[in-house]
Amino acid sequence: MIRIEPYNWKSGSSGKLSWRTGILRSCEQQIAKFGGFDLIINWGRAKRRFTGEYFNQPEHVNTACDKLATAMALEAAGVVQPAYTTDPVLAEEWRAGGITVVERHALRGTKGAGIRIVSPHDDTSITPAPLYTRYVNKQDEFRVHVWQGEVIDVQQKRRRKSVPDAEVNWQIRNHHNGFVYTRNNVNPHPSICAAARAACSALLLDFGAVDIGWNNETQTCVVYEINTAPGLSGKSVEIYANAIIKTFPQIQTGIYAQRRADRGY
Repeated sequence: MIRIEPYNWKSGSSGKLSWRTGILRSCEQQIAKFGGFDLIINWGRAKRRFTGEYFNQPEHVNTACDKLATAMALEAAGVVQPAYTTDPVLAEEWRAGGITVVERHALRGTKGAGIRIVSPHDDTSITPAPLYTRYVNKQDEFRVHVWQGEVIDVQQKRRRKSVPDAEVNWQIRNHHNGFVYTRNNVNPHPSICAAARAACSALLLDFGAVDIGWNNETQTCVVYEINTAPGLSGKSVEIYANAIIKTFPQIQTGIYAQRRADRGY
């Protein structure tokens, strides 16, 4: 028996994958009823609830969910990333020396939550935070989807033309700040895909969506974070569903194939 284990039952992406693959999602009631499953495809949950084989171990997902733990794991593996510190005195030295500093007030924040950017030109100083990183100038930002060590999709963050200039934030590129993911005419430098694979390997993840910044002038990239429950829509759903079906032969037939057939897949 196989289940998709979502980090939250409201996770739309895990629901889309469940519908497309024919694999049901786990829920609280199943803990008492089943206790465990043969295989659990873990969609972003950082705690283990069931017995059985996990695809993306909860302990490794927990590392990916923590910004400081991720930075330490990437550093240990020699993966390129922005310089970081937990020392506010050093962070202030960076700022005073002409470097923009990113304060991370929420180690498990998503969608830019808990970020405060302090420029050398700001009439303010560094404030207490659990993590500081040096801001790295970038021209482009990519999301590279890695599955079992192989890149299965690459998207680029591009500005939504419908968003007024005054509402666009080029430093924190997310949907709220005027950006969307695109894949048309996306041609990342080979080092970007290599960094994404190395990042997932460093965190011992079976799959992950790696956010990477690219500086065209220096021809260098840095890893920002690894998402273990990336938002999926359209073609992304198909890409992940196909990867799941290909990886696990046991769902290519039987009740899983029947559910897909009943849904027109």
